[in-house]
Amino acid sequence: MIFLLTALVFLSACANPVYRTKLEIFCPTMQTYSDEFNAQLADELDTLPTGYDATFEAIKGYIYLRDKIRRCEKERDNL
Repeated sequence: MIFLLTALVFLSACANPVYRTKLEIFCPTMQTYSDEFNAQLADELDTLPTGYDATFEAIKGYIYLRDKIRRCEKERDNL
């Protein structure tokens, strides 16, 4: 019994708590587009006839996701 208590004391002395102090924030990589591509995309969207609501809704969602990535990068850079 004394042997077990002694072993527990020695083993508990070896157990140091591990703390993780560095916070890692992962932000997805964002595709970059040239000014020429952006101008072409804007021209193509302007020429779409009415009735393409799903296309515009998808683009709004894409804009929202890109804004979230920018906020993530900003928060990561401030740490």
